Amino acid sequence: MRRVVVCSERDLRPDLAPTIVGRQGIEVYRAQKFEDARLLSSTLGPKAILVDRDLPEARAFIQRLRKDVATQNRSIAVLARGAMQEKELDLLSAGANTVLRLPPDEGWDERLSRLMSVPPRQQARLVVRIEAATEPECAAAILNISSGGMLLATHQQLRVNEELGFRFKLPDGSSVEGRGRVVRQAPPTGCGVEFVHMPDHARGAIQEFMRSARLG
Repeated sequence: MRRVVVCSERDLRPDLAPTIVGRQGIEVYRAQKFEDARLLSSTLGPKAILVDRDLPEARAFIQRLRKDVATQNRSIAVLARGAMQEKELDLLSAGANTVLRLPPDEGWDERLSRLMSVPPRQQARLVVRIEAATEPECAAAILNISSGGMLLATHQQLRVNEELGFRFKLPDGSSVEGRGRVVRQAPPTGCGVEFVHMPDHARGAIQEFMRSARLG
């Protein structure tokens, strides 16, 4: 049985009823408090954890989920109403996979289905905020990074499987450049990018930076 944990002070069942969550026999567990949500998420093995954007301390909660061994590989979506807010980028940088907007639109089910089938993250990821130059050229910022890829925030529409060039400087001053492929979208402005070509010195610079950051 597939399970979903919804963390919100509001009862979102009417919003979720028309979606696959309400139509396909998915067990939905609601938690109004973070501690209850953490307990449900660590014991039930949900396919996804849905977190209300407007909950106080939502960022801290998502960070705790990513640090906890029992929940760090769970898929996390932020539920948001109205126009995009800067807070949503902050929650993505904290470890959320995507933002799902309410009320659900016609693409909502597809995005949630992809989220629920995302394989567990195998690589450690480090939250950062690094400005990046890309080709095709667009304003972009890296929100988290691993030895195998990065979460890129940009207002340029990038499609899954699209390739792009990139270059940026790590906080320690090391220069990195290479090419990547978009492997997932994190609406409204994010996308997951897998590194497909990178010189050995650049990959080594990322690994050394991550090692130093974790030790620090």
